[in-house]
Amino acid sequence: MDLAKQLKGRLPYPFETIAVAVATSPRYKAVIREAARIALLHRSKLILICVGILDDQQKQKIHTCVKDCHVKDESYTIISEEGPVVETLLNICKNNMVDLLVLGALGKESVIKHYVGSVARKISRNAKCSVLLMPQPNDKPKKFKKIAVSAIDLPKTPLTMTTAVYMANLEDSDTLHVVSEEYIPMFESAYADCSTDLEHDRLKEEFVDQCKLRIRNLLDQIPGASSVNIKKRVIFGKPGHSIHVFAKSVQPDLLVVNSPEKHLGLLDRLFPHDLEYLLEDLPCNLLIVHSRGF
Repeated sequence: MDLAKQLKGRLPYPFETIAVAVATSPRYKAVIREAARIALLHRSKLILICVGILDDQQKQKIHTCVKDCHVKDESYTIISEEGPVVETLLNICKNNMVDLLVLGALGKESVIKHYVGSVARKISRNAKCSVLLMPQPNDKPKKFKKIAVSAIDLPKTPLTMTTAVYMANLEDSDTLHVVSEEYIPMFESAYADCSTDLEHDRLKEEFVDQCKLRIRNLLDQIPGASSVNIKKRVIFGKPGHSIHVFAKSVQPDLLVVNSPEKHLGLLDRLFPHDLEYLLEDLPCNLLIVHSRGF
């Protein structure tokens, strides 16, 4: 069986192989420490990827940093290859059947970088594995105690929610916010002919209850959901933008969302796609779950 077929048949979790992109930047130690913490928690193999050729001194610095994180020699590998950054990272991940790629990422991007596209953005659109973007990697990594997951009504969402529950259990999170994003114009047009404000409010409340029931039905089918402190929320607004506003307000340690339905093109950049709102201005650590069956 070729790699493409093997990858397509795999669930997005557990994270058996975790890769981290390592660059010669001041933050490389923090990024490695974040990835090492997650790899140890998930008992995963850790691959450190450097695009370009490392000299002996650079390799030793990476080895020292990894060993300081208490990762055993047999549990990690350093791979360095020359080539275009995005294509090289993606090929290494594919060839090593990586389940999660960890990237340090810029937070708010400039207008020029928004339209040209940073490495993190291109990877997020084209990766065949889940991607964790960390805008502010910490030298002293902490658990994700507060997690939020988008429960937008799409085919990929059940696997994304299951991955979030899986993460919440391993991280021993205090709270998992399960957030249903509902587009306001659709709601307003459906109830525009309500005769009174009270009737409108009643119908809106019924609609919110229906959304929460959909979430509850999904959670009932997810192993381990009963052991997590879950808060169900329904928010109104444009998908992507509304969850961005929610994350800015609630400030979770990790936000979990679906991967794009398709690779985003120029029109999606000019007229923002739901994921674009988050990539343009990362509100927190962002896990983009790649549901490989889709």
